[in-house]
Amino acid sequence: MKTPALLLPPASLPEPSRARRVPAAPASDARPPARPRLSREAERARLEHLARDLGFHGYPDSFAAARRLGRQVTLYVGPPNSGKTHAAFERLAQATAGAYLAPLRLLALEGRDRLETRGVPCSLLTGEEHVPVPDARVVSSTVEMVNTRQAIDVAVIDEAQMLFDPDRGWAWTQAIVGVPARELIVICSAYAVEAIRRLLAVCGEAAEVREFERKQHVQLLKAPVPLEALRAGDAVVAFSRREVLMLRDRIAQQGHRVSVIYGALPPEVRRGEAERFASGQTQVLVATDAIGMGLNLPIRRVLFSSVTKFDGEADRDLTESEAHQIAGRAGRYGLHDEGHAGVLREAEQGALRVLRQLLQRQPEAPPGFKARVAPTAWHVQTIAERLGRQRLRQVLGVFMEQLELDNEHFEVAALENMLELADLLDRNAGALDLTDRFVYAQAPVDPDATYQLEHFLAWAANHARSGRAGAPGFLDEVDGHSRLDRMEQALRLCTLWLWLDLRFEGVYGHVDAVTALRDELNRGIERQLKSRRPLWQHPRRSRRV
Repeated sequence: MKTPALLLPPASLPEPSRARRVPAAPASDARPPARPRLSREAERARLEHLARDLGFHGYPDSFAAARRLGRQVTLYVGPPNSGKTHAAFERLAQATAGAYLAPLRLLALEGRDRLETRGVPCSLLTGEEHVPVPDARVVSSTVEMVNTRQAIDVAVIDEAQMLFDPDRGWAWTQAIVGVPARELIVICSAYAVEAIRRLLAVCGEAAEVREFERKQHVQLLKAPVPLEALRAGDAVVAFSRREVLMLRDRIAQQGHRVSVIYGALPPEVRRGEAERFASGQTQVLVATDAIGMGLNLPIRRVLFSSVTKFDGEADRDLTESEAHQIAGRAGRYGLHDEGHAGVLREAEQGALRVLRQLLQRQPEAPPGFKARVAPTAWHVQTIAERLGRQRLRQVLGVFMEQLELDNEHFEVAALENMLELADLLDRNAGALDLTDRFVYAQAPVDPDATYQLEHFLAWAANHARSGRAGAPGFLDEVDGHSRLDRMEQALRLCTLWLWLDLRFEGVYGHVDAVTALRDELNRGIERQLKSRRPLWQHPRRSRRV
């Protein structure tokens, strides 16, 4: 299973105040008694009425602010390193009120920095933090945090081909349909253009396309490259934390200074590692496919250590889109005349042939694609009231499994992890209001990560019982000199605590202490990555990155 996306209803975190919430029921209050079960015929009739009332045919009209504006939409289309993002930021910097919507917290941080270097005051809003800036003209945020109620001049939605992602695509659906910007710039790959145009057409809008050409081409290397032949400017790509650290150690043994980027690292550390490579402090970068999204680095050659990856369930071949996105990071304009992509000699047999085939084919949109839509608090409350359900798992199950909500344009998002969390919350924190349990079910929790899940459920149970989450006990369990995997584990708890604190005011607290630990752990991880000490002896059992 993959970590669930952060599912926020439209504009659930208003600017600039914190999230409003329904107060939790006191611990002594029991849940309302369940209503008598409906007959099968009566329940079927109510499901039919719900499907009509909640159906996605009216989804675009639920974003009234966007529909009133008559938005001017432009698609900025091109491959990596074609200058489309730079052009979008040039336009955004001129706006009196704007928003940048990024796929990752790291890119939201970079977006804020880009604007501030242009002299544009910019606030930051992500799932775990809100950093307002006086007189800010722009908000740089993760895409899930889009404000769909307040009209602005310019909005930029980045990496919009993520619309096809089965886990997070709903967030791009929501942003493209619902952001109330008089001028909307959508940055995407060419294969996403038709799907985005169809989505806009449902809103009664059309889009102009501005195409960007890559300034230099990526050449495929003719032969695999052995590890001992690596040189400055090379980036080696692997697809698990274990392999990244193992390669890091082997390359460092040959005398190279190495930067490391993988998904479990916090954004601040990833950015620091990228800056060390960009400034020449390190010679070789070892990374997961995290470098394929938004990071512009002075990479001369991209070398794949494998052409397969573990997707949470099984090993699979890379897709054409993944191969192009990663290989496209080679050859930064202004630094290299051209880039090169290839494979390591240590990769699996036939890897170079597979990579050649992937790069010769152009990525395509999934056949029969429908834009994904996730439930909001309104859906949850409506289903609960109409059917007399009090268990969140049942309510979400009705939305995802029983209602005929989809039409030719939209379908229900795949949210199995949310269902699993909802069931656990019903059993461990059932005294919480249904709306509160729904917020908890959207938290960045991996149900397979036992340590994180145990803390999460304990906090929710404390909240249900006493109205407070209790003390963050993990503060005393780790510090900046702990083992690398322990620090990464604790950082995920810091992120989760801050995410929950932002949504349940007065329930969590201890923000200064949690933030201080996060900063200490960031420094500790950076220190270990910079050291020459081997790090791969403590791999996780999970292959997730």
